[in-house]
Amino acid sequence: MKSILAALCLAFFSAPSAFAMKTASSFDISWANAALTLSAQDTKTGLLSKTRSLSSSTGIQIDYNVALFDYRSVATLSFSQFETSNLGSTPLTRVALGGSYHFFRINGQRVILDSDVESKVWGISPAIELSLGISKLSIKDPQNSNLDFAASVIDFLPRILIEFPVSSNFLLMFRGGYYTTLSTSKSQFYDIGLSGMIVNIGIKLTTL
Repeated sequence: MKSILAALCLAFFSAPSAFAMKTASSFDISWANAALTLSAQDTKTGLLSKTRSLSSSTGIQIDYNVALFDYRSVATLSFSQFETSNLGSTPLTRVALGGSYHFFRINGQRVILDSDVESKVWGISPAIELSLGISKLSIKDPQNSNLDFAASVIDFLPRILIEFPVSSNFLLMFRGGYYTTLSTSKSQFYDIGLSGMIVNIGIKLTTL
């Protein structure tokens, strides 16, 4: 956790010249699948009165990443969009700031080999990723018009990230984690919350 927080602070608030030779940027795009539970707590009684399963396979996520090699960490600015779900049209937009800590190394990191020759290293790279975001969601529930609402919530998403290098500028990636809202959004009758799994499969393009 400390490494990820340090990476975020350095990436977004430090002068570029301070670590110009130790960073690299990349973009990634991925398809996202969500299996969430929509909960609605009655605003009058405070009781959990409604739950709905909300699943969607129409998500797209785009990230801008800054690798901080000294910390084996990557700071990420993320944008996600879902369009439809089993409840019909479900515009869900998420903007998040986060970071990942790589257990072994960041792909493309320069290392000194036994022969004192500097080289870039590539390989399967697992990491843990944390992000804090703001999600905006609009629902029209055909089963219950009382659950038609628009919500804006603060959310938290811890994930496991694994990268598979294909070439020096192209990687395949997998993400999987548990999404949960840290705040609720009031509709006419309910306080709305979301939680559940989100899985991403995508590609990363690097400048390494």
